[in-house]
Amino acid sequence: MGYFDFTAKTVEEALEQGRTSHGEAIRIVDTKVLEEPRSGILGIGRKPAVVRFFYEAIEKEPMATEDESLINKTSIEDTKDQLAVTDEVLVDTVEKTSVEPEEVHPTPEERVIIADKGKQFLSDMFTSMGLRVMIERLTVDDKLTFQVHGDNLGLLIGKHGQTLDAIQYLTNLVANKGLSYRVQIVVDVEGYRSRRRDTLISLAHRLAHKVEKTHHKVVLEPMNGYERKIIHLALQEEPHIVTDSEGDGPYRHVVISYKE
Repeated sequence: MGYFDFTAKTVEEALEQGRTSHGEAIRIVDTKVLEEPRSGILGIGRKPAVVRFFYEAIEKEPMATEDESLINKTSIEDTKDQLAVTDEVLVDTVEKTSVEPEEVHPTPEERVIIADKGKQFLSDMFTSMGLRVMIERLTVDDKLTFQVHGDNLGLLIGKHGQTLDAIQYLTNLVANKGLSYRVQIVVDVEGYRSRRRDTLISLAHRLAHKVEKTHHKVVLEPMNGYERKIIHLALQEEPHIVTDSEGDGPYRHVVISYKE
């Protein structure tokens, strides 16, 4: 099995162009994202996507292709450096189980202190950005959630939630700094995370249906641990589907495969 690298503006373009660049002489058997595209911060540090294609030579069979309308329309155009840390710090790395590690739980009074620190950090940040928002504090499933409401807040979400994830990561750092225990803080904007969850679940079932029909595995683009877990849980009861996470750090992704 050989490989070649392909560079494009986005991962989606690299996947599409790379699969068709060598005609029908080879079969693409796997792909790996070597470099995510980055728009950088305020346009500084912009980089293209680099995808490695693993292939094997064929004589008669045409090269296998994937349906781009189903496979990961989540090409990432914002910085991934912060989110590589977010992925490991904020999300349980055991993705296929809901069992949480043992933790020292803070008292109700301590939770109030942490919540106040987190809310103050967000309030100061948004004020410095010139945004007028309302921050609603909720406790859901023992998690502290700040729901941000206001007008024209798309810039706080960013491409596929990347900016929102970075804000959430920073809020967790500030609110839990210097403590022996940790309260998980979720930052959301106008219910974006709930809508994103529904989108991922729908995507997972569509791709699983395709895998059942073709018996060919589907490789999704890199996602953070929270989103990978959504995919795993959505398909865990499918009798002929198995999901795995592959890759390291910011390149970790879900693979959906067929099983007898």
